[in-house]
Amino acid sequence: MISTHIIKLLRERLGPEPSHDIIKFSQESPTAIASQCMESRYTKFSTGMPRHNGKLFEGLFLAILGRAGLSHVILDAEYSCLPYSTIDVAIYNDKNSPALISLKSSLRERWKQSDLEFSRIKSLNPRAVCAIATLEDAGMPLRLLEENRLLGSDFIVDCRVPSHWEKFLSKIVESKNTSCTEDKLLGLIDYKHRS
Repeated sequence: MISTHIIKLLRERLGPEPSHDIIKFSQESPTAIASQCMESRYTKFSTGMPRHNGKLFEGLFLAILGRAGLSHVILDAEYSCLPYSTIDVAIYNDKNSPALISLKSSLRERWKQSDLEFSRIKSLNPRAVCAIATLEDAGMPLRLLEENRLLGSDFIVDCRVPSHWEKFLSKIVESKNTSCTEDKLLGLIDYKHRS
């Protein structure tokens, strides 16, 4: 069961009908693995939509985080260290190692900019876990990781590959998920209006 906080975020982001479908999905098949959920539901919900639908991807991603037991999530986090940029998803824990995630339904969507922003974040907080999550086929994420072409990203998660999800989720749920009101290292801006 996903938290009321994530349900609220889904409703605000997607509107009543899509959020209802995603919330309903999140309550079905509680033992299904994350990659299967993403693959089957994205295919089902995106019928008749453009191939890469960012809002739908974001909604499913949030629901899967909620199914993994995370309840405190910040969307579109702004940091003073990254002027004019936002981080799609920020997750804080009790060990001062936030997980910051850039959602890219396709890696053609400026993933290099996210990777560069993550390198800036890593210079300020080396304990931050930085990830790019995508629906891109497994070839490109694996190639980028193998060729060591990433500057600041710890993970590129192809959300339809079980091993990517397992490794990523195990990293971000290894410590207690907490709410965050202030991040002095990175300079979290105006959190109260996005909780």
